[in-house]
Amino acid sequence: MNKTIIININSIVFHIEEDAYDTLRSYMIDIKKHFGNTAESKEILEDIENRIAEMFNERIQTGRKEVINLEDVQQVIQQMGRVSDFEESEGAAGGEDFHHERQAGQAPHIEYVGKKLMRDPDDKMVGGVCSGLAHYFGMEPIWTRVLLVVFVLLGGSGVLVYIILWIVMPAAETRADKMAMRGEAPNLQNFKRSFDEEAKNLSETFSGTGEHISRSARTAGNVLSGCLGLIGKMIAWIMLIFAGLNLLGLFIFYVFNMMNFFGLENPMFFPPLKGLSTNDGIIALTFGFLAIAIPFFALFFWLTRILFKTDKLNSYLSLTMFAAWIVSIVGIIYYCIATAQDFREKSTINVQKDIQPQAIYNFAEKDIRVLDASEQDSLQSKFNVQLDGQDLRNYLHRDISIYFESIDSLSQPYIQYSYSAKGRTYQLASERAHNIAYEAIQESSTFLFPSHFLLMKNALDRDQQVRVTVYLPRGARVRLQRSIEPKVRDISYWECLNNYPEEARQQQKYTEWTMSGAGLVCIQKPQPTPKEEEEEAVESKMKALLNEIKDRKDSVIRIGDSDVTIEVKDNSVRINTKKQEKN
Repeated sequence: MNKTIIININSIVFHIEEDAYDTLRSYMIDIKKHFGNTAESKEILEDIENRIAEMFNERIQTGRKEVINLEDVQQVIQQMGRVSDFEESEGAAGGEDFHHERQAGQAPHIEYVGKKLMRDPDDKMVGGVCSGLAHYFGMEPIWTRVLLVVFVLLGGSGVLVYIILWIVMPAAETRADKMAMRGEAPNLQNFKRSFDEEAKNLSETFSGTGEHISRSARTAGNVLSGCLGLIGKMIAWIMLIFAGLNLLGLFIFYVFNMMNFFGLENPMFFPPLKGLSTNDGIIALTFGFLAIAIPFFALFFWLTRILFKTDKLNSYLSLTMFAAWIVSIVGIIYYCIATAQDFREKSTINVQKDIQPQAIYNFAEKDIRVLDASEQDSLQSKFNVQLDGQDLRNYLHRDISIYFESIDSLSQPYIQYSYSAKGRTYQLASERAHNIAYEAIQESSTFLFPSHFLLMKNALDRDQQVRVTVYLPRGARVRLQRSIEPKVRDISYWECLNNYPEEARQQQKYTEWTMSGAGLVCIQKPQPTPKEEEEEAVESKMKALLNEIKDRKDSVIRIGDSDVTIEVKDNSVRINTKKQEKN
């Protein structure tokens, strides 16, 4: 049974055995005697204590080992180095040989260990990420900053990577952290060397400048610093609100799109997801959500740390989020490439159907989503619509175009259907085109075109289209119902409708056309405007007057009750007014 003592190092409480405490106390007394002769000794002693506390904390195992023993203290002293060893090496190096080495520019011996990836607060432009990476990979910070700028220019990905690394990489705040960042062993010798170098740089930088800084300049600097800090906080608050609203919007968007995949349909559905199967769509949606939400969450948490001084995110959670973001980016790239490959080849299947000649060809559209009681039994046989409890919105498509072409007046009229689709291979595209179900139905003299075509076997959307070309003999009369107007191409239905009288235009349910060599031509002639009617009346009066002048030679004709007369004599015409006659 050993007696334990409670000690406090760097605000961390440790239980230590009595003999271990005596050894540690003697070690710290030696250190204070050696470093205590300078005004800056407090700082270096705090750094040494912080390092010792970290090493003790690494040896504590909750539930298994909670007391520091003599062996632990001896191992820490061995790693840190004894003051006696340090004084001997310092004395040897402090002689003429060491002086000559420093004169020749040779650095003293430094013991190196494994490096830690940390941010360098002493060499930073924003957060010290680039300089920390440079220390870790043994390169100049300028090159990591150049690479960051390149990634920013290439789609802005460098900004997201920088923010995530800023959160993941801890800052090298203590002298021990800075030595670990450079790969230097955190022992007494390196602590002393680091401290001497910082003191020397500080003294060279600020030597003689303190006397020239006036109190007014310091006051102005404090005011400017306060103003910049206030502006920075305002910008941080705006960015925090922006990031929070984006996270909320992304979450709502994700939930509502996910509801569509599970049958709870709503208008908030991202169109590109319609081209994927249910399982692939769920995975792709999740990847997209993570790829956008994780950077916004990182920005939100980082701003929260700045504004509210909260603790940093757990390193394991940060690395997990970064890994999830990388996986989501790779997943999105995969689905984009795979889906694009499925649109590589296009196939078209043509089917020709003869139709019966008619005196007047009537064409109309039938909305297959609207059923009459008398049509329920015949709907499946007419339009290939199977009502098996499935939601038809998942099967119906509207990309249908109808054209009219002329053929010889004695030829048999017919309709040509062109079914087209795309796929990874030509064979797959042909199979998808073959699975399109669409055909017009002839009832007496009326041809009913379905409002939608169906994709059999629940096929994916791969740019399926239907082109219908109606070939009619020249001189054939055609009536186009208003319902078919959205699908008719190459003719202006509404231009023909405007030729009808205005009072009957609203009730006009169809337009009449005739087939010419150049295609359909509207039968109804354009209605004249009031100005055109007036011009026609004047033209008719002039024609009548000219005819009268032509029939009456060697005579004088008075125009109405006016003072204007027309004198016809010797094949010449002279117009006189009352004023001219008086003269």
